[in-house]
Amino acid sequence: MRLPAAAVTAALTLPLLLATSACSHESDRAADPTPAAASSTATATQSATPSYPTFAAQDYSYHLEVLCFCPQLGTVEVVVRDGKVTEATSLDGPQAGVAAPDFAWLSIDDILAQAHAPGIAKAKIDWPDGQDHPGSVMIDRIAQGVDDEVTYTIKDVQVTPEG
Repeated sequence: MRLPAAAVTAALTLPLLLATSACSHESDRAADPTPAAASSTATATQSATPSYPTFAAQDYSYHLEVLCFCPQLGTVEVVVRDGKVTEATSLDGPQAGVAAPDFAWLSIDDILAQAHAPGIAKAKIDWPDGQDHPGSVMIDRIAQGVDDEVTYTIKDVQVTPEG
């Protein structure tokens, strides 16, 4: 008995499509700030004063943990100078001492901007009373989407004294 060519093609193609879609990294795009930073709207918003609370310091370091459907890094030390990330280094695990992936090169204000970006389904910012920075930021980019959520934990913020 011979199966029709369309049935054979479908039988061979469907598993391949399912496997490919399971390996897509929707959250890699979600956690990567590059697309938002590349748009003219994001640039204009960043140059204007945001309508939400920000972290005032321009020179600081902090420890960042990123929890998402992305490579797990453990703790990353992020160094910010003049409001821009200059270093992001993994502190633990097999990648200790190595530069962190691009999606972890975020200032605290970059994280807050993501949480307040247009089209975000839900954001929860844990900002303890009396603290000048949030402790964690949870972002759900797509309502009822799968694997698009990301949580940033911000610890050990050390502001560099002026001088």
